Amino acid sequence: MIGTDGKPMTRDMIRAAVAIYSTGARGSREFAAIPRALVTILDNLAVGKTTYVKGIDGQLQVNRRKDKSIVVG
Repeated sequence: MIGTDGKPMTRDMIRAAVAIYSTGARGSREFAAIPRALVTILDNLAVGKTTYVKGIDGQLQVNRRKDKSIVVG
């Protein structure tokens, strides 16, 4: 995953971005700092499905639960 600054993101940075996605308002400044590609991936993740997001130091498993929350594994 490439960050908004054009540099690759670490797994910790991706976890932080997913936390902001889960709790933040879409119009907030923090939400605007999330890479658009990650927002697209998380928006299109169906309930009960899993995807993997690759960071510079490895990949993360991302799930959407039945209550529509996002979980990073």
